[in-house]
Amino acid sequence: MQKSVIVGALGVVIIAVAVGLSVMLGDSDAPMTEAQSPTTSPATAQVEKIIPPSFDVVRVNPEGNAVMAGRAHPDSHVEILDGETVFGTVATDGHGEWVFVPETLLQPGERRLGLRMLMDGREPLLSDHVVILVVPERGVSSDGALALKVRRDGTGPSEVLQKPGPEDVFGVDAVDYGGGNLTISGHAKPGHAVQLYVDNHFIGRSLADEAGRWHITPETDIAPGTYSLRADMVDDSGQVIARRELPFQRAEPQDIESLAPGSFVVVQPGNSLWRLAERTYGKGLRYHMIYEANQDLIRNPNLIYPGQLFRLPGQ
Repeated sequence: MQKSVIVGALGVVIIAVAVGLSVMLGDSDAPMTEAQSPTTSPATAQVEKIIPPSFDVVRVNPEGNAVMAGRAHPDSHVEILDGETVFGTVATDGHGEWVFVPETLLQPGERRLGLRMLMDGREPLLSDHVVILVVPERGVSSDGALALKVRRDGTGPSEVLQKPGPEDVFGVDAVDYGGGNLTISGHAKPGHAVQLYVDNHFIGRSLADEAGRWHITPETDIAPGTYSLRADMVDDSGQVIARRELPFQRAEPQDIESLAPGSFVVVQPGNSLWRLAERTYGKGLRYHMIYEANQDLIRNPNLIYPGQLFRLPGQ
């Protein structure tokens, strides 16, 4: 009798344990309640970050064949604008990258290229930058096309995407006074350091990015005046492997921001006759006025040099 009672008690215990395990396993497989769900509530969900359209590459060969590439929001459509006219449309891939090759040759002349991104359910979005593209006449001696990327609002540093003349692995491309701050930029071998000097006084250091572009904004402002600008590309040990020197004028910020007809300007790297005319007269197409007033200094209107003093004639 006592043995039967013990066996019965053990059976009850085993059943109880089995039921407990069943409940525990059932709970682990059961769907989460609203309170348990890790899903972020709409109030705390992050807003999708929209990537605006931008140019990375604009290249034109002597025959007028062109290739353009850049970035925008993934799976969007990008319109390439020539002024206000749609020049072409391209779709971005899942990484937001796009490439556009025009079906026809680019004709000689000057144009202002921009981008407009189209997405379902959103307003069209313009690029922050435009590219001033100058394609020279074919069949004549030419140093090639010029493609200069500038901010649409005219502030900040510019970026040379293609410049006339032979390819060079290192150089100073632009001197800008966006917002009154001096910024000097150029190109170098990716990953290499660039050190900048004004009259042999060190003013800054930068590393060239993956695209080979660098820029330096000196922490200490440089007083207006004329100087010798030196840029050194150095290796990991600090050894100079390339050097560029050029005349440089640090102008008064207000002089750069408001070039008045009848004044003079010292050309900086990255300047073009188009850009000087656009700043001075409001229209880049009037670059011929500057050319005609300085024909003794300009042999090729598509290639002007740092340090040249140009007269800006009245309209």
